[in-house]
Amino acid sequence: MAINIEQVTAMEAWFALRNDPAFISVTPEERYETRLALADDLKQQGLIDDNEWRELTEEAVAAYADELG
Repeated sequence: MAINIEQVTAMEAWFALRNDPAFISVTPEERYETRLALADDLKQQGLIDDNEWRELTEEAVAAYADELG
């Protein structure tokens, strides 16, 4: 099994958002849009497939709902 370093780096960027002060300081709507844009970008670059993209968008929806209470 080969490890795709670009994919690992991209996924690290996704999870690093949780600790990014600029990301944390914006509204829940802006965080949601940022998560979706990053998922779209990762898919467009070919770093994730359709299933991984779906998982990230579902995570974005869940995080948004959680942040709204």
